[in-house]
Amino acid sequence: MASRVPSYIRTTAKAASAIRRVPITNTAQNASSLKLRPIHIPTDNQGSLGPRPAWGAGAEVPQTVVPVVGGGGSAAEDVAGHQIPQQQPQRALDRLPNRDLLRSIAIQTAMSRPFLMDIASSLLKSNLKVITGNPVLNYLLDNIFYAQFCAGRNEAEVRQTVSGLKAMGYRGAILSYAKEVDTHHNIDQTGTPAEMEALHRKQVAQWLDGTLKTIQYSSSGDLIAIKYSGAGQGAVQLLEQGADIDPVLADALEQICVQAKQNNVRVCVDAEHYSQKKSIDAWTMDLMQRYNTDGETVIYNTYQMYLKDSPATLAMHLQRAKQEGFTLGVKLVRGAYINSDPRHVIFDTKEQTDNAFDEAAHMLATQHIEDHSAPKISLVLASHNKESTNKIRALRQDQIRHGFPLADVVYSQLMGMADELSMSITQSTSEVDEDAQVYKYVVWGSTEECVMYLLRRAEENRDAIERSTASQTALWKELRSRLAF
Repeated sequence: MASRVPSYIRTTAKAASAIRRVPITNTAQNASSLKLRPIHIPTDNQGSLGPRPAWGAGAEVPQTVVPVVGGGGSAAEDVAGHQIPQQQPQRALDRLPNRDLLRSIAIQTAMSRPFLMDIASSLLKSNLKVITGNPVLNYLLDNIFYAQFCAGRNEAEVRQTVSGLKAMGYRGAILSYAKEVDTHHNIDQTGTPAEMEALHRKQVAQWLDGTLKTIQYSSSGDLIAIKYSGAGQGAVQLLEQGADIDPVLADALEQICVQAKQNNVRVCVDAEHYSQKKSIDAWTMDLMQRYNTDGETVIYNTYQMYLKDSPATLAMHLQRAKQEGFTLGVKLVRGAYINSDPRHVIFDTKEQTDNAFDEAAHMLATQHIEDHSAPKISLVLASHNKESTNKIRALRQDQIRHGFPLADVVYSQLMGMADELSMSITQSTSEVDEDAQVYKYVVWGSTEECVMYLLRRAEENRDAIERSTASQTALWKELRSRLAF
């Protein structure tokens, strides 16, 4: 059943002729009975950017125009038939310091060799002291792997790292305290109730102290990221049970939110295991309702779009934000727990995940134009995917050209990864009007505290072979350019 296309934007015949229509996979089959008004993308009858599917039960997905990358028109019209920046006069990585360039090449080369990463991961998991006690291995760990992905061990080191990021053109950082509690499968309940309560209070206090330091180390306008599981065994138990937050943890979160608001620092609540999703969503939405008021965004929830129920969850949260009048903070990711989450809750193919991510990003960036009563949103587009980033950038450029207000959108990638993408976003050209803000996600803490984070980065690079290859190609190309004197 075809959807009516509103006629907001008058595109040229040339732009319209470059469009190809392809079907979109229905990613909302598991949506709840919540009925939301269909979200359409402004276009004329020829269709520059097509209608989006309604997100709700029984939503019918039309043959819809979506951005298509990699064929058809010229390079400048490769995304949805719209002009995107042509070849930049400056190289994407030209602001990356020589030291960082060489270290990145070494890291990418090592991580592309599974047998090396298996050995390193085994050592990190089994006996970190073997590495830290060996001068050579400890030097490699601290000066290569730690330096690539971690901001430092104290405030001075963290601020120096973030200053370096800003010097490269990034707006700032999403800073996170790296200490984690690995209790997803092993929650110790052997103590007495009094002992368990004392342990809970101690672990929450330690987590609170680390989080408040993270806020202190951040600059005004930056973001921090927190994990509820970092608050210890008691917090993990509540998350796993789908329980309400307890007074001890609630008090800690209130202190975090109050301090963040005073320091003009925003808080992203990271996604975790699927078994904890219900509580994470509930606790975070309650925080948004309290603190994301008067057009201000203090709290963001993270939506993993590889989960089949994420489109429905996002739709419900938008509806609640609209009804209760608060800003919905959204950090959009593809997902980070694919090796541990139940397989049946994850989309069957990467293409379905890509569609779900792109549709969500598109809807969030356009809903304020179609529906003036839509809730205000703040979006962190956290993606290393070049195609997804290009689609949103082309869309926002189109909105600028036609005089539409832009949604609050910033971009984010991990520090030490995808620098060629991050730096290309920050580059200004005569053809791009968006003041793109890029934040690098980075953790801080001791080497021991950062181990679990470093292991995930190693596994991510090893699994994402195609993306790692593209990064290696860009890094080597930049090195050859610098040596061609």
